[in-house]
Amino acid sequence: MFSLKKQRLIMYPPNTTTLQQDLNRFQSWASNMGMKLNPTKCKALHLGRSNPLQEYTMLLNDNTQHHIMTTTEEKDLGVIVDSGSTFSKHIQTQVNKANSVLGAIKHTFKAMDPTAFLSLYKSLVRPNLEYASVIWSPKLKRDKDALEYVQRRATRLVTELSGKSYEERLQTLELPTLEFRGQRADMIQMFKLVHGLEELNPAPCSECGKMMIQPALNVSNRGHDFKLQIQHEPRPRDNFFTRRATRNWNGLTQDTVSANCVNIFKNRLTKEWKNKPERYHYRFSY
Repeated sequence: MFSLKKQRLIMYPPNTTTLQQDLNRFQSWASNMGMKLNPTKCKALHLGRSNPLQEYTMLLNDNTQHHIMTTTEEKDLGVIVDSGSTFSKHIQTQVNKANSVLGAIKHTFKAMDPTAFLSLYKSLVRPNLEYASVIWSPKLKRDKDALEYVQRRATRLVTELSGKSYEERLQTLELPTLEFRGQRADMIQMFKLVHGLEELNPAPCSECGKMMIQPALNVSNRGHDFKLQIQHEPRPRDNFFTRRATRNWNGLTQDTVSANCVNIFKNRLTKEWKNKPERYHYRFSY
């Protein structure tokens, strides 16, 4: 049993024909290799407002054509991807999981000190809210609030912090907001990509001609030597990693981005961002 994902950028009508040809070639290859496919389990996920929503087909075992079912969301490697690229369904699913674990902790422990709380929260609750956050970083304010509310609810379990505001509880526990943690995760991922610590195809996209990350055209005026171009993307791609993370990355100091390993970068980033407003402050919309 195996899983296959096939994608193609659809900018012009001929691209839909090319994608169908890709599917035909793959099915032919699988047949020659003695592998049986189950087209009834295949799904097509269309992304983008201008997507022509083309129907695609595959052959069943009796050589009859089967129209691939269209879906608006699909789970891939633990992340629910939706056609609007908002990741709202994924965020709500993870919030529900975190709340369930938090409820179990609340019913198990009548009272907790900060040390016990941090150990339980960081190991059992927060991972549900941060797994692969570089991919699904929340775009909508209501999704950001939903994530942060879980942590706000969790910090109320610390008995000795009763009566304090959310910001005061975070400062006492030295527990950053999830918004701050998300920005930090973006910087760590960008550091890995810029310094070649994770594999990235350096060639531009064959369809649109863009590269995932592009060095800034001029780094002589100010900033560090690893500045990147700020890419302007149309909706719904305006919250993609390369767009939202570049401005923060360009604002870092030369000493921080020149670290020779990830751990040193993390330490320098922590020192540089120790007074960042988002560290302990979050404004809910309600």
